[in-house]
Amino acid sequence: MGSITTRKRKDGSHSYRARVRVMREGTVYHETKTFDRRPVATTWIMERDKDLAKPGALEELNVSDPPLSKAIERYTEETVKDIGRTKAQILRTIATYPIADLPCSTIKSKDIIEFLRSLPGQPQTVGNYASHLASIFAIARPMWDFWLDDREMRDAITVARRIGIISRSAQRNRRPTLDELDRLLAHFIDRRQRTPQAMPMHKVIVFALFSTRRQAEITRSHLG
Repeated sequence: MGSITTRKRKDGSHSYRARVRVMREGTVYHETKTFDRRPVATTWIMERDKDLAKPGALEELNVSDPPLSKAIERYTEETVKDIGRTKAQILRTIATYPIADLPCSTIKSKDIIEFLRSLPGQPQTVGNYASHLASIFAIARPMWDFWLDDREMRDAITVARRIGIISRSAQRNRRPTLDELDRLLAHFIDRRQRTPQAMPMHKVIVFALFSTRRQAEITRSHLG
């Protein structure tokens, strides 16, 4: 069964990302390809569905060279560590770009740089995309035998950082004053009294101050 996703380009034109996903006897195959015209994308889906229905076709493709989108899918579905909603969403977004249609073994640093250039947002935001994509390059070959070259990813990040496509997030050094903390705590205590089911933010704030944990670590904690 196939599906088509329409995506608007920066120049106002549209691209059509065709996707086929087949599951048979425990074997799963996923493939995507981007086209400039919807009818062509529809025809490709019909032809791929017909090809994949042939005996042995699915098994043969699964041991060959899958597209990057397959590595992204495997990573989000199989990783044991909780990658978090933000990272999962970023990876799903990457899977909608043309780079995700390329076979793993063919992806070079220039392809990655071109992808990073096409992303909207500030260099810090683009840097987050690069970092999350790099995590897939780091494990794809040893974990699934997908031929993503980690060196190409590292080279791309080096170049992108040198020419300003990506940068690290700006450090936040400002701390709230005692008066600001008093007003914040008073506000959230009052809100908690009026709405008992609301998040106990007054406790979260105090916990954050004294534990010095990151936001993601705090939200995974069980605060009473």
